[in-house]
Amino acid sequence: MKKFNALLSLLLVIVMMLSAVFAVSAVDSLIYYLGDADLDEQVNIKDATLIQKHVAQIETITDYALITADADEDASITIKDATVIQKYVADIPVDYPVGEEIVFDTTPSESTTTPEDTTTATTEPSTTPTEPEEKMDTNITIYFSNNKSWPAVYAYLYNEAAQKENATWPGVKMTFHGTNDFGEQIYKMNVDVSEYNRVVFNNGNKTQSMNAAISVASSGFYIAKDTPKTSMALGVYAFDEADYGNQTTVKLDYPDGYQKPITIWTPNGYDPADTSKSYQVIYLLDGQNQFLGTTNGYGGWVTDKIATCLQNNGHDGFILVGIDNCRNRDNELTPDIGDVISPYNTQGFENGSGETFANFVADTVVPFVQANYNVSADPKDNAIIGSSSGGIEAFYIGMENMDVFGKIGAISPAFMLFDKSDWDNYLAKFDFTDASNLPRIYFYNGGGDSLEKELNPYAQAMPQWMVQLGYPEEKMIFVHEDSFSHNEYAWRMIMPETIAWLFELQ
Repeated sequence: MKKFNALLSLLLVIVMMLSAVFAVSAVDSLIYYLGDADLDEQVNIKDATLIQKHVAQIETITDYALITADADEDASITIKDATVIQKYVADIPVDYPVGEEIVFDTTPSESTTTPEDTTTATTEPSTTPTEPEEKMDTNITIYFSNNKSWPAVYAYLYNEAAQKENATWPGVKMTFHGTNDFGEQIYKMNVDVSEYNRVVFNNGNKTQSMNAAISVASSGFYIAKDTPKTSMALGVYAFDEADYGNQTTVKLDYPDGYQKPITIWTPNGYDPADTSKSYQVIYLLDGQNQFLGTTNGYGGWVTDKIATCLQNNGHDGFILVGIDNCRNRDNELTPDIGDVISPYNTQGFENGSGETFANFVADTVVPFVQANYNVSADPKDNAIIGSSSGGIEAFYIGMENMDVFGKIGAISPAFMLFDKSDWDNYLAKFDFTDASNLPRIYFYNGGGDSLEKELNPYAQAMPQWMVQLGYPEEKMIFVHEDSFSHNEYAWRMIMPETIAWLFELQ
């Protein structure tokens, strides 16, 4: 028996030694590059995102990745490493050998490079309690109108941040609900949108929709455009709802000597005589693209449909205010905070009149709405949202008028028009120490076309720059959808989440 035990022990030692050899061989088979935080042998925007999550203590970088993620080679993992990688990906020169191979002599020690507290040490937490927003029931039903006559409909639900999916692809087969007036089959599924925040509809095979944000502001979906076949564009609607509120267009005097169209949308049940109820308001730039019936090539944001979905799921209702742009949109929606960098300084952005536009919104549009509609004047009940040039202008309007707007949606913002030094100088004028008076800010950027990729480095870096200046991290979020292009299809798909996050509805 003792001989058997000795033989067994010897065999175990040999197995352990072989396992160690194989483990070392597996590790050594990888090629390591400076900046490759996720160790996939590529340096791309995913590495910058992983570093941001590591610094925020959402995910943890370990082992060899602690060295590869240290893009600025200062022996610590900080937001600066993410910024260096973002610049590298955008072909902006950096002072470090990002992308070059690293050769290890020994296994890195985890204990030497834990996340620094740079994201929270810059400001003391506010001692003033903030009144929490009323949360909504996150268990909702989503519907899909099978207007392409798929033989079956599946819903693939996932939450990338939480690494969760409802099932492996193609997801779960949706339940048949009925047939609508157009003869289309309607399918449904119950979803807890606090668990899953994205959906892809598909036929159980390779034909699928683009992904869409799902939140308490979601309800019905349908295929809005056939191409590309592998990722069809989606439309949204409020299921079983025919009345999408009422809208009125007025013209207000603009300082440049013309009258600017302003569209005010009121939800179902709005009673101008009932002054006991004050509505929250969302001010939207590019107002001509916001509502049902928009005729541009990509369709509108249909924010009125999204607000109706939200109301049908239990919200009290928003009033929406769409502010049209003019023919010289690039100039009108660009703040003059410094010298526009080349090559954009020859494209109509230089010496932008964004300050005039911002003053018009704060001093003319908002007072008009507050004087003529039953709305709240509390900043926490008012949001300003825009995309592209409208994204940078919405950010500027919100920052300049924190006493008016407590929520900012900077969607695909054109922050790259100005150098980082100009942004540092601009942001330095604000006092970020009183967190209770600072807006919640939703930053978003896609990656599905060259323009979104061009916008991405500064859009992703902006919240990190602000944290370094003392802005509370919990009041900002950056969302990236790699497949989304620079158009209304994408902004329509992200808008339900934008509203729900800004107003803390779930």
